[in-house]
Amino acid sequence: YKTTIGLTAEYAHPIEYILGNVVPAALGVKLLGDRVHLFTYYFWLVYRLMGTYEGHSGYDLPWLPSRFLPGTNTEAYHDFHHSHNVGNFGSSFVWWDSIFGTNKHWHQYIKKQMDSDKAKDQKAIEKKDQ
Repeated sequence: YKTTIGLTAEYAHPIEYILGNVVPAALGVKLLGDRVHLFTYYFWLVYRLMGTYEGHSGYDLPWLPSRFLPGTNTEAYHDFHHSHNVGNFGSSFVWWDSIFGTNKHWHQYIKKQMDSDKAKDQKAIEKKDQ
């Protein structure tokens, strides 16, 4: 499949599931120890799951809380990772991909899309002028 489905976002190899899903979701709460209220823990888990499902839903919802944080990516950014099976490994933030250069294919793809759109616009203008 070249598109993502939100609920299947949790489906992964057992090692990837533990290191990529369980540990990041539990680490922050674990670091705070006994000072974390049970409601806060549940809220955090729901927030993480919502972000995961949204990031794999195929929809780019601009009103989600994660969109207000600097350096967050769009659904299209992470969806490129699934549709082209290359780069864009970060599902939340883009800076790791930028640091390690794993988003270079994304930037090439976007440039190609923009060039294609400009060419289409130019053809439409030329056709209109005739």
